[in-house]
Amino acid sequence: MRRIILIASLLILAEPSNSAASDQPGSSCDDLGALAADPLRQSEPVEFQDIHANQLINACRAAIASATKPQDRARYYLQLGRGQLRDGDSKGAISSFHKSASFAYPAGYFALGVAYLLGDDVEKDDAKAKDYLLLALDNNVIWAAKALSALHENKASEFYDVERAEIYLTLFQDSRF
Repeated sequence: MRRIILIASLLILAEPSNSAASDQPGSSCDDLGALAADPLRQSEPVEFQDIHANQLINACRAAIASATKPQDRARYYLQLGRGQLRDGDSKGAISSFHKSASFAYPAGYFALGVAYLLGDDVEKDDAKAKDYLLLALDNNVIWAAKALSALHENKASEFYDVERAEIYLTLFQDSRF
């Protein structure tokens, strides 16, 4: 149960949006798949359950093909990964998150960090999770603090440290309000 809550709060949950972008044909990759944790997002965040996977995947592939700026391409890969997750293609999603991170995109680091933390779609690796999450946090992805808190509060982790977990959780909570 805790893992489900963590997934929802870290990677797929978005802040409520008044956007009806997913209902509009031809909407952009940004409008269809913006992630709340992404400090560089260009549109209102879209909740995971509201993602129309095929529309998002098609929009993001077209956006990637026409992107002229590396940062835009990186953001589109992140959002493509969300569409692939929604479509059940976890292997494709992880590949897209890696591509996003290869452009040094902060939320791409975050997505990979969460993936390695959970170990659902890739082999669980706390060291990689910590490295990616710290990169994300260093680049203003404050949601990474919540994931780092979960990593440090896990008794099975080599990084178990209740005090550090509390510091990260406080950092996340203080920044959200």
